[in-house]
Amino acid sequence: MEDKIQKKNVVENIRREIEASKGTRIWSDYVNALKLISQVVFTRSSGFMLELIQNAEDAGMGLEGPGEFEIRINKDRVKITHNGCPFSEDEVKALCGIRSSKKPERGTLGYLGIGFKSVFKVTDKPEIYSNGFQFKFDRDAWKEAGSTPWHVIPIWIKEPSESVDKDKTTFITPFREEETKGAVYSALVQEVKKLGIELYLFLRWLKKIELIDEVSEQTWMLENLGETGEGITTLERDGRQQKFKFFHRTIDVPDWVKRDRLTQEYRANVTKREISIAFALDGYGSLAPSEAGAMYGGVYSFLPLGEAKSGARFPIQADFLVQPGRDAINYEAKWNHWLLGEVTDLCKEAIRYFKMHDTWKYQFLPAFEFTKFKGLEPYDKLFGPILIEPIEKFLEEDDCVPTRDGGWAKPEQAIHLTESSGATNDLIEMGILKEGEIATVTGGQPGLKLVHPEAKERYSEPFKKVDRQNILENAEFLEEKSRQPDAANWFRNLYLWLAKNPVYYKSGRSRYVKRYHDVKFVVTSTGEILNGGSVWLPDIPPSDPILKDLADTLQKSKNILHPDILAGAKDEDEAKTIRGFLTGFTGVQILDSNTVLKLFLKENLLPKILTSTPKPKEEDLLKNTVLCHNIYELVKEGIEKDMEFWVITKEGDIRTTREVLFSKEFKPEQDWETHREHVPGVSFLSPLYLESGASDDDLKTWREFFKEAGVKDAPVNGVEVFAENYTEKKLKENGYKNVVHVDKMKFGYDIQAEPPKGERICIEVKGQSYDQDAELTGGETEAADIYKENFYLCVVSSIPENPAIYMVQNPAAPGVGKKDKLTIPVNIWKSTRLS
Repeated sequence: MEDKIQKKNVVENIRREIEASKGTRIWSDYVNALKLISQVVFTRSSGFMLELIQNAEDAGMGLEGPGEFEIRINKDRVKITHNGCPFSEDEVKALCGIRSSKKPERGTLGYLGIGFKSVFKVTDKPEIYSNGFQFKFDRDAWKEAGSTPWHVIPIWIKEPSESVDKDKTTFITPFREEETKGAVYSALVQEVKKLGIELYLFLRWLKKIELIDEVSEQTWMLENLGETGEGITTLERDGRQQKFKFFHRTIDVPDWVKRDRLTQEYRANVTKREISIAFALDGYGSLAPSEAGAMYGGVYSFLPLGEAKSGARFPIQADFLVQPGRDAINYEAKWNHWLLGEVTDLCKEAIRYFKMHDTWKYQFLPAFEFTKFKGLEPYDKLFGPILIEPIEKFLEEDDCVPTRDGGWAKPEQAIHLTESSGATNDLIEMGILKEGEIATVTGGQPGLKLVHPEAKERYSEPFKKVDRQNILENAEFLEEKSRQPDAANWFRNLYLWLAKNPVYYKSGRSRYVKRYHDVKFVVTSTGEILNGGSVWLPDIPPSDPILKDLADTLQKSKNILHPDILAGAKDEDEAKTIRGFLTGFTGVQILDSNTVLKLFLKENLLPKILTSTPKPKEEDLLKNTVLCHNIYELVKEGIEKDMEFWVITKEGDIRTTREVLFSKEFKPEQDWETHREHVPGVSFLSPLYLESGASDDDLKTWREFFKEAGVKDAPVNGVEVFAENYTEKKLKENGYKNVVHVDKMKFGYDIQAEPPKGERICIEVKGQSYDQDAELTGGETEAADIYKENFYLCVVSSIPENPAIYMVQNPAAPGVGKKDKLTIPVNIWKSTRLS
């Protein structure tokens, strides 16, 4: 009881001391300062919880047992309890003022007295219970609260507002306004949920933080399960564990920092400080920087700073000087520049440690990936020049990339072969490349080293990627190999390696195998390196001497695959694999019997009879044309569109295929030769091409052959020309005089003539190869209407074999032609045959 009275007297004395200044400048200055501190300096409503966690950490300094911290929250208040050292009288006085009782030189973290003021973001009457002290700050206790420094005037609590553990320190913060309590509760619950295990990163004494939502009855548990001898700490939240590898260093404060004004004001008498960095590990013990999850920006001054962002993927802890409210770091303070420089050295130490680790040496580079907030002063003046740039320069100049041969390389020397491990091993075992030359060959320059396949890269400085394409595109290397005595063996193994290790790619939903048609890496018999489409693979049966001779002739002008590529295969299966790869994946062309014939036709025979060359002698033309026909009959290919020949005519001339028609001997569908006098200027193919007694099938192949070259079944406009010339002949035979062709004059008819008796008549000629209705056009119909009895329609039918002529007088007369189009039916014009 006596102790309780003493504690109450302490509180009452503090109150009286502060109230004694009422009416003075000190009183009013206190009011203004407290308003700024409680509402402006601290920006986050949940910040007071972090401040009280830090207070608890300080309160546990020197205690042997584990620290425990409990947060209970409902819609009316937050209740916080911890088992650290209880308040002393001096600490109560600090809380009731604007000062700290902490001793940074002794290792304490916080600014008790200032940090506590953050509770006023959410409450007007916080309660404190510790070591027999029980008091509160209560705005409602003052009539003129706006002009009263009530935030620091303690009021003794006779009875606690709810049960409290007298052996622990307890803070009860009732929410301020009735109408916003629900909103404050919801906001704080969300903030509580964000408190991840990373909160624990740099706390030493607190081992358990329990968060209880009394509304939803949910509980979150944060625990520090301790650190192993290897510097690995295990943190846990609700059963989910996260491990971190820590690096610590105790450093002495240098004189140039001690002399700085800010150091003297806030860190006077401090001679040593500890700095730390932490790297997250995954469940398998591998470095997992993406899981680092450092709170906020990853900068800790024992607890995370709200807005300070280092840009690193690992959290950084040091006793940084921070801005009021603990949100931002003082980026100009020499103290902070010194600490961060030491952190940079610690990072280099960590890199050297990782390089010695059997697993982490392949994984550490991504941990030193940085986000650069250029344009922001914390980055430009602190984290960029002091942390990020020096580390990046260190990594750039250091042999920090593990190589396949067990050594190390600088990043600029590192080459990452993206081939599978199996393909890489085959590349070496099949003798295509030695392990030591892979990087040089694929990278195209000396001094390069192959990255170990397990090594991970930084996305901002990725390794140079190489694969088989780089080998195939190294023309100088391939040329050198082609000049070696064992060139065929080496290239054979290269083709076998590519066939054995296919590469797949996706296009849309389909999956395809990579091909190499555009790559020059196929070696020829002369040692030349070409793309597959320019190379031929002979495949001629030795039993056919004629084809063999033709193939030998062609090979003199073709790029032939090096003969030892297939000849040196160890067995038939290997030869089949190489052949299939070269033809299917590089475009090498098979020079088989059919191809030999096609090529010989196209490249050796056709040029001798094409009209693009001078007219040959008749004897040579006939011989070569027969050869072309015979080969064409076998392959049915080789003659392209618009490929004109020289041909022999029946008259003994040599003309182009477009100038001749088939003679009767070729049995064309229409015989234009019998009445050839009616189509002047047309020549006919000589039958010299045909053997005696040629069958219908033989004649058909000849017609097909010549049609490919432009010989037509009928002359262009032949029916019209035939009809007019035949009409002229018949008119004259029947006594007509002055027969004149006027079709070019567009009179609406073709011929005008004078019959033996009577006036001149107008004749429109229509030629037909088969019987059909005859139609007069608009101009012809108009002429028929004008000349009436003197207008005749002359129909010449069955052109060209059995021509017959019919003359219809006045086809426009009623009952003769149908006037809609002036169509003269077959039965009408058939009844008017002219003998």
